[in-house]
Amino acid sequence: AKGTTFEQSSRLDPDRYAAHGGSFPVAVEGAGVIGSVTVSGLPQAEDHALVVEALERFLSSYGDAGADG
Repeated sequence: AKGTTFEQSSRLDPDRYAAHGGSFPVAVEGAGVIGSVTVSGLPQAEDHALVVEALERFLSSYGDAGADG
């Protein structure tokens, strides 16, 4: 969007840092983004999918626990 690459704008060593998927923001209503969940080690689309699946399972179990007590 800014007409540059991650490597150019970050000035980080591209042998050590890369802009890849695998992270998902954690937002709280009324507070905004308070953190993130990040996974690395799989291809970036699979990293992201793993985070999404884990959050879905967590929210599903949290909703069940909240309803029970």
